[in-house]
Amino acid sequence: MANKKESKTEYLRYPNGPASNQMMNVVSHSDQLEEFQKRLGATSHSSVIEIYVPKDGTESNRQVIYKTDNTETTIQLANIDLFSKSKKPLKKILTYTLVKLSQINIMEGQSNDITISFPLQDFVDLGSYKNITTARQAFNQAMNPLTSIKLSGLVKDRKEQHKITDSEIEVLFTGAKIKKGIVEIYLNKRINWQLFALQYFSILPKTYFSLSDNAADSLLNISILARKRISEIKKNGFFTLSFRSLQQILSLPSEDKTKNPGRDIKDAILNALAEINENNPDEMNIESVYNPNGNIIQFLNEGYAKITLRNEFENYFTALAEKKAEKIESSIKRHDEIMTKAKIKAMAGKLESELATEKTQEDE
Repeated sequence: MANKKESKTEYLRYPNGPASNQMMNVVSHSDQLEEFQKRLGATSHSSVIEIYVPKDGTESNRQVIYKTDNTETTIQLANIDLFSKSKKPLKKILTYTLVKLSQINIMEGQSNDITISFPLQDFVDLGSYKNITTARQAFNQAMNPLTSIKLSGLVKDRKEQHKITDSEIEVLFTGAKIKKGIVEIYLNKRINWQLFALQYFSILPKTYFSLSDNAADSLLNISILARKRISEIKKNGFFTLSFRSLQQILSLPSEDKTKNPGRDIKDAILNALAEINENNPDEMNIESVYNPNGNIIQFLNEGYAKITLRNEFENYFTALAEKKAEKIESSIKRHDEIMTKAKIKAMAGKLESELATEKTQEDE
């Protein structure tokens, strides 16, 4: 359980590793992977996904290779229909599992699988479900897909590559259960959890768990994106998220495949952002910027959310930006010192060579 200090805060620590984000993206779009692949190609210049049926699988299974400049993650989902039916409870349960992961001490070389445990009551207290009965039903529905996610991957650190898993592909969670009101989820010991999820962190408002699906998905992605936009936040006090990206994030229909794009796309985006504003007035303000007289194409291509952080949220990401600036400045300084020493050494070598030549000439 969260300690007393953590329970007073209005946000949770959320692991923001590239590989874990990629896994969450694939799980969130498990019911329309091909459409997600198409949209990602249109909105991202650095991310690519490839979709296959595993060699030992059936048409109901999918293997997704998700590539960026610094990572390559393979996510395998067994029984896509099961993921699709359980997607709603699965996303929030998986998110909370990652939050709890950030609170425990992960040690390499564990002899046993690592256990995450928390009261089922947490989901009621956070507003995800009205009572223990509905929370239990949701967890039982999500348990099978949760424990069937398989993964492998590489993370590049400068010129080196580090493997996330010991073998070619591993199940992420080896088991899960509810015992006397306590949820237990077992983490596979053959996965490098530090590398998979715990290199970087963002902060996630607790209200995420009580929001509607669209608002919750938007808020989670805003929290993840804020970690990447820290320099922009420090410089401008805000960052932006395009409506085209939100169409992808929320798995909304394509504008040419719905008879009512105003309701199914425009209203869905605006209502999600308005719900976040209403429930997080002390953490952020989101302004929807678009031409109210424009058509749906203009709305998506030109419209965006202007996200201004406040109070602890602003302080958190501004502090990250300052640390990043300090690291860059320190790196430049070290580079300059190395170059200066190299120049001095080269000059000294040249001088020694010239003196040796002069001495040789004098001897002759």
